[in-house]
Amino acid sequence: MPDAVVPDEPVTGFVASLGGKLAERWLTGLALPGVVFVVAVVVALRLGHADAWNLGLLTADVTRFIDSTAAREDTTVLVLALAVVTSSVTAAAIVQPLHRVVVRFWTGEWGKLGAPLIRRRGRRWAERTSRYEAALRRKARLLRASDAPPPELPDTAALAAARDRIALTEPRRPTWMGDRMLTAEARTYTAYGLDLGSAWPRLWLLLSDDERAPIAHAQAEFLSAARTGAWATLYLAVGVVWWPAALVGAGAWLVAWRRGRDTMDRLAELVEATVDLHATALARALGRTIEGEFTPADGEWVTRRVRKGA
Repeated sequence: MPDAVVPDEPVTGFVASLGGKLAERWLTGLALPGVVFVVAVVVALRLGHADAWNLGLLTADVTRFIDSTAAREDTTVLVLALAVVTSSVTAAAIVQPLHRVVVRFWTGEWGKLGAPLIRRRGRRWAERTSRYEAALRRKARLLRASDAPPPELPDTAALAAARDRIALTEPRRPTWMGDRMLTAEARTYTAYGLDLGSAWPRLWLLLSDDERAPIAHAQAEFLSAARTGAWATLYLAVGVVWWPAALVGAGAWLVAWRRGRDTMDRLAELVEATVDLHATALARALGRTIEGEFTPADGEWVTRRVRKGA
């Protein structure tokens, strides 16, 4: 899906603020995490596993450096500052492509490695779906058998929630996040006969800036969660040398995964809502006359039009 379009503003104002905005985003998004990571690497190399919590050792090292003559020389301070900046920029440069790997891990198929997990998730999903449907049938029978509600009815809501924790539709990816957007595509096709992947770029162009903003915000939050996952992966790597870094990495990874899952759910809901509200406008923009609600026949017509016979 395309990025949100930035609202128009005077060119002079944009040029004047561009440098400040870029610097601010770089500082908060990459530089500060990079500096913290560099410090963690230095601590890891100094302490290692044996002295993992020996803060006194670090304090002694810092005190010796402050009391040394080298600390009073501008050249030493400049070299240290350059080393920290260079190292943090390098770490940030590693995170940029690494966060794309995280996105693929969260949403991709994983090739041959993913096939066994997809089958396992599919079996679990089918089992829970069967339990849910059986409970629905039993609940319906109990309700038909008596005018008054029976004292104990199957908890169909809990069974549905247990199934949905695996996937909202039959799993086709190794992860819940990977299946979530596929669910949006499946629901769109089932309800409207519309191929979401082909229709979305045209639908996006019809939206106003205000309508695009929530989707763009959810996309940005998802990518932010993926960057957190990338930093977490780097900390896990440092954990090979200093085990507390592995704890930090594992915690950050869990937070990133949870944020990514929640954001993907919200993003998929926004995409489905956009189709619900604007599918008719898309069909009309493409030349189809629609009276009343958008039907699967309309969706199939739009799909054929946007796919151009492919």
